[in-house]
Amino acid sequence: MNLSKVLTFLLIVALATWAIQALYLLRNNTTIPNRIRSQAARERTQLELDYREKLRDLEHEYERKKHLATGETVFDRIFNTHEQTIADLIKRISDEALLSGWSCDVKVEEFTHFILLVYLPHNSRQPAIDEVTSTLQPIMQYCGWCLSDVAIFDKRHKSYLFFDKSILERLKSGQPLGENMAELAAEQGAAFTRFNSVTIECEKYESHLLLPIEISGPNGVVSCRALLDTGASTTMLSYEIISETGWDNLQTAPRRTFSTVNGTISCPIVRREVNLGGIRKSIDVAVNQQDAITLLGMNYFEGMDYIVDFGQSAVYMWEK
Repeated sequence: MNLSKVLTFLLIVALATWAIQALYLLRNNTTIPNRIRSQAARERTQLELDYREKLRDLEHEYERKKHLATGETVFDRIFNTHEQTIADLIKRISDEALLSGWSCDVKVEEFTHFILLVYLPHNSRQPAIDEVTSTLQPIMQYCGWCLSDVAIFDKRHKSYLFFDKSILERLKSGQPLGENMAELAAEQGAAFTRFNSVTIECEKYESHLLLPIEISGPNGVVSCRALLDTGASTTMLSYEIISETGWDNLQTAPRRTFSTVNGTISCPIVRREVNLGGIRKSIDVAVNQQDAITLLGMNYFEGMDYIVDFGQSAVYMWEK
């Protein structure tokens, strides 16, 4: 009897212990999924933070080292740009190297003869040759292998310095020109007139310039002065000039409408040869039948470049 009670007691204790353990395990198991989810969320957040930090580091490193792909300086990057012609290369390098206000153009002759034309601003001083050569140094560094000649034009678009291949080779090596080569560059510049401008001396009329022109037609030639109008697309001549130079039937001539300070007018269109500074062009002109206004419009300047210097009462004009 006593043994039976002892066994019963031990069984009850064992059952109680198992029940307690079962309750403990049940309680722990209900919190495990939450702990797992919480841990996983923390790990995902940390991975996201690590990823963003690594991305920032890579972006900063790219900004620090991206020049290594094409070059550290802007000249290197221009030089290593793909799909550009040699003329484009010379022009872009020169635009970057030249002083503020200076401009340039590149001419190609016989397919492999590249000439750089450098223009000073029309209201600038003429720099010393040392200032010019120092400006040309980076151009020669990157384009000396293909550049044949360099011409420097003054504020009136007249060539005053010309560097041929021998002079450019000296510049490329970084050596000073010396007195003899400087004199040679000046002599060659004075002789290089191919791209020089024609200087047109004008008269001032209020805030405008009057240009001396010559009008030729089948019936004669008339010399007069025309108002330079950069806002007019078509040259306009007075009826008197048209009648003195031709026998046009203005009743059957084609007409165009123009806006003027006095309102809209319809003008007959005829053909005349206009001579300005020795440059002759046959162009359409509008016949002004209402008054004696004669103006030179932009259709005369097609294929031309020009500089208007109101201070000197002059226009400098050259073919593109």
